[in-house]
Amino acid sequence: MIAIEGIRDEPADRSFGIVTAWATPDNIWVKMAWTVLEAANGLGDEIAIEACQRVIDDDLDGDLPAQSDMNTIFGLLDAHAH
Repeated sequence: MIAIEGIRDEPADRSFGIVTAWATPDNIWVKMAWTVLEAANGLGDEIAIEACQRVIDDDLDGDLPAQSDMNTIFGLLDAHAH
């Protein structure tokens, strides 16, 4: 078996040419929260705006988002997807 050279020398977030830091769920949730925040601002949906802000703040603090905030975000997406 041939080992892939150079992999051991790569930082953990760059192994195999993949930036694994962006593959973590919290960044996916934050990207979604920013997108929904823009829509919620346009719709004047204060509850969704606050949920998005908490998700973004959680990420800045190194925490995962609360399920209730994600449910609010998904609810706004679902309500306006039809």
